[in-house]
Amino acid sequence: MNIICSTCIRSYFLRIALFLFVFSGTVNAQQTYSVENYSRIMWNHLEMLSELGPRYVGTKGYGKTLQLIRHVGAEFADKVVEHPFVVKQHDGRQRQMVNIEFIFHGEKEDQPVLLGTHFDTRPYADQESDPTLQNHPITGSNDGGSGTSVLLGLAQYLKEYPVSQPIRIMFFDGEDFGQSGTGEMFLGSKHHANFLRQNFQRTWPLAVIIVDMVGDKDLEIFKETNSLASGPKVLDRIYNVARRINIFQFNEKSKYTIQDDHLPFARLGIPSVVLIDFDYPYWHKLSDTLNKCSPKSLSAVFSVLVRVLSEW
Repeated sequence: MNIICSTCIRSYFLRIALFLFVFSGTVNAQQTYSVENYSRIMWNHLEMLSELGPRYVGTKGYGKTLQLIRHVGAEFADKVVEHPFVVKQHDGRQRQMVNIEFIFHGEKEDQPVLLGTHFDTRPYADQESDPTLQNHPITGSNDGGSGTSVLLGLAQYLKEYPVSQPIRIMFFDGEDFGQSGTGEMFLGSKHHANFLRQNFQRTWPLAVIIVDMVGDKDLEIFKETNSLASGPKVLDRIYNVARRINIFQFNEKSKYTIQDDHLPFARLGIPSVVLIDFDYPYWHKLSDTLNKCSPKSLSAVFSVLVRVLSEW
């Protein structure tokens, strides 16, 4: 793991601090959160992550991404827990990976709601039509960056506007790591599901909401079919809120059956859903870059999640 204290990271956090100082008077005076404020914060995170380039284990971007997540957790979470694990690859090599968990205690004596995303990016642009490009790593602005940015913004919101429900925010490693057919994907969520299996069920999450690929400029989030089977009531909560607050990017029709980080938890019997726009033409391609994303899309998902958690 790289230990990094670069000028880029320092200047990034100075920009965030300056922005929060400028807007703090407005937010405090209104006693309500500013969508524009959090939209800018999330977009700043996504810009930073995109500038880092590929962010899978072994890259410089990976170490800097961990540094960013740890910094936000130390600033805003009630507690941060790291869950390191070792992955043995099909070729015999071993990789040290880590999930990072933000804990928000809430006021209720209740099981938590878990929101998760993967922070790693795909080492292979395997959806490129040109075979010579397929072994190049992707930037992953949407796939890896957008969900991470939304949940980093949500962590700040939960510090500034606490909710009653206990919340866990999980940043999963290794979701996109392995080549197709190796089984070396969804590694962090599988590890955490196995961790939960070893603990009492009364400590398990009430529900799991995975956020993945939600930055697309043309965002449209359909109800994923595995999610409908596992967590129909959770989806009802989400889509009812979206309808009430006029977030049109949530389409109540069902579409696609997707393998993602929700499935290891669904197999435990925990109601688990994924919010994802799979109609994304740049998926697993070198063209998955910042200019394909929009702060409006991040804000749409953020606004729905904020209301869902506040009403839980």
